[in-house]
Amino acid sequence: MLRKEGDKVYAVLNDFDLAVSADVKSTSSKQRTGTKPFMAIDLLRPDPPVHMYRHDLESMFYVLIWTTSRFHNGDEIALPPLQEWADNDDVTVTKEKSFFVMMSEPPLLTPQFGSFGRWVVSMQTMFRDGFYSRTKYLAELSLAGLESSSSHFEDETLGGLVTFDKFQAILDIKLL
Repeated sequence: MLRKEGDKVYAVLNDFDLAVSADVKSTSSKQRTGTKPFMAIDLLRPDPPVHMYRHDLESMFYVLIWTTSRFHNGDEIALPPLQEWADNDDVTVTKEKSFFVMMSEPPLLTPQFGSFGRWVVSMQTMFRDGFYSRTKYLAELSLAGLESSSSHFEDETLGGLVTFDKFQAILDIKLL
């Protein structure tokens, strides 16, 4: 939701997937929900894991890249990037986001948000390193003929690579 006061725009991100009317005592959903473009990759899978704090950090990254690459002066640009994250099914969005995090460069940021590039690249690198670390760990277990239950990978922080402190350190980088 956006509101404008003078020449300033204030934004709030709302997700009404679990909203209920006043006469309903609980939500009808028994699973984690969200807005696909902003959901963590793991939570888009058919059998998602228990929600972890790093999923919220990942979602914040997607909100940042979505906003900085699609909007200028409060308006959505023509032919905005990442539209496939909103338009496709969960399986396709999972593949698209995985490719984005692991293999691609971030989309071009709009002129208004160009200075956020340092944050975007640093966050993408942090998540890429974390997902790579988990993939490498699982591949090594497979080669050794072991199951993931017989050994331990710190999945909550992707091997210690995705933490609040690391995320905060990125946000502490001065924007140019």
